[in-house]
Amino acid sequence: MLDWTNDDQPYRLNVPRMLSVPYSLELNDLGIFTMHGRSGGDFVQLVKDQFDQLYAESAESGRVMALALHPFVIGQAFRAKYLDQALEYVAGHDGVWLTTSDEIAGHYAGLGRS
Repeated sequence: MLDWTNDDQPYRLNVPRMLSVPYSLELNDLGIFTMHGRSGGDFVQLVKDQFDQLYAESAESGRVMALALHPFVIGQAFRAKYLDQALEYVAGHDGVWLTTSDEIAGHYAGLGRS
């Protein structure tokens, strides 16, 4: 389930075998570019600021930085370099797992968390 935007860690819902995996409305290219009119440079800075905070917090416990991307938004030629810059920054840090929501859910469920 990716509908709850209230946490940066997965958690079990009160429905058997259902998890909430973090999803972000704030780091969503659709909102950033089309609803809020932010620039590519703004996007990179938002990603960096979000990442820096969650990376620092991850020293105590894992964190998920959800980055909601839509090919018809971030995939525009004039925006692609900003996604490259943001991902290069994130991937340049030790211990970062670049993955999907399905893999996060599988990992969390495999830990036997209740």
